[in-house]
Amino acid sequence: MSHCTGNVLEFVRPGNDTAVSSVRQAPMSNLPIVAIVGRRNVGKSTLFNAIIKEKKAIVDAVPGLTRDVISYNVDYKSVVFTLADTPGLDLPESSVLSEPILANARDYLKRSSVILLLMENPAPSGYDIDLAEMLRKLSVPVIIAVNKMDGTELLENMTNFYEMGFQDIVPISAKTHFNLGLLMDKILDLLPAKKTARPEADLRIAIVGRPNSGKSTLLNSLIGYTRAVVSDIPGTTRDSIDEDYLYHGKRITVIDTAGMRKKSRVTDDIDYYSLTRTIDAIARSHVVVHLIDAETGLTETDKKISDEILAVHKPVLIAINKWDLIEKDDKTFANFTDRLIFKFYRAGDFPIISISAKNKQRIQRVIETAFDLKERASRRVETPRLNRLLSRILSSRRIPQLQSTIRIYYATQTATVPPRFKFFVNNPAYFRKEIVRYFEKSLQKELDLKGVPIVIQIEGKKGQRGKQK
Repeated sequence: MSHCTGNVLEFVRPGNDTAVSSVRQAPMSNLPIVAIVGRRNVGKSTLFNAIIKEKKAIVDAVPGLTRDVISYNVDYKSVVFTLADTPGLDLPESSVLSEPILANARDYLKRSSVILLLMENPAPSGYDIDLAEMLRKLSVPVIIAVNKMDGTELLENMTNFYEMGFQDIVPISAKTHFNLGLLMDKILDLLPAKKTARPEADLRIAIVGRPNSGKSTLLNSLIGYTRAVVSDIPGTTRDSIDEDYLYHGKRITVIDTAGMRKKSRVTDDIDYYSLTRTIDAIARSHVVVHLIDAETGLTETDKKISDEILAVHKPVLIAINKWDLIEKDDKTFANFTDRLIFKFYRAGDFPIISISAKNKQRIQRVIETAFDLKERASRRVETPRLNRLLSRILSSRRIPQLQSTIRIYYATQTATVPPRFKFFVNNPAYFRKEIVRYFEKSLQKELDLKGVPIVIQIEGKKGQRGKQK
């Protein structure tokens, strides 16, 4: 067989550098890592999605889509481990991203407990053989999974893989889920530790922003090691990447998302899937960090991103990144925020901080502010206090138009994160968008909810309902 002439990984057996792993933050609760590795387009992401039973990794016919290590905690037969989807390792040497992607994958594989070497029917390629030899140097248990066994007659080809010299070789079909149960049982047999509890994160943060605004750099700076590939090339991150770490005893999940483009620029399936995963990441987060490039300033795309955040009513803080590159004096930040709010008035609702993700300047304020936002979004307002507060707002006669005819008979809080309130009113038609917006702003101020969205449902006294705002 001819051997691959592209990039060849050189693995270093962990020895004196094993302490580096602890410095670089092990996965949450030291869950054992099971890494899927193999050539590009061999079906790694399809297998990853099949095992976790979600479409978390992007699957497409285009080779080399996965650029970062995508991970997910799997609970199988009450045993929990972290499953990781790594990039295809046979990247062409001409790719400018090859070396950082390969280095990131190498580092992750060295910390794995079990490696799934994925090959495909009908026979191993030259690069498969090279890769298998290199994996032996890691002294990590390896299972060969032979993918695309989509018919029983194809099992005859398994003899082509027996010469690889590995004890565990399992025929599977990631697409049809053939033999996935057997593969999972093999994994459990090889895991060195059995974790049976998967703690919930105290805080889930989604980092969103335009391509190349510094999202992956912020993720890496927060967790303390290179978890996501960082490049000057916009769009390097295509999946949403979850990473867990401890902060003063609190469990935090940080979600690095693909850079969001204007929908008019979403030109192919890859961009579409990245966009939908970013929106999903926003929805499952407690707090959203909207990263804005200090040099570029607010753009129309940033406004669209903010609209997506507001649509799902998530607490948000704006982090002005690359602040170290700005010439400044004691008025620079105030002037910047004034321009920001002038261009997009809703920015005035959010906390705004300046950071340098690259230099780790004020990045802890991101976490502290996010914890504060989640805590305030979780508060409940006693019904008597809420009604007294609304009565005071009504009596102030600052409501735009119709203040003499607007009446709120009763109000109550119905949910938290975000805070949801129901107003029973005399006529829902009176509560137009600008009227509801006035109550939102008033409640945010009175209840100290800056940065926390408020959802108000209007209902008439005879059951006529207005729209949720």
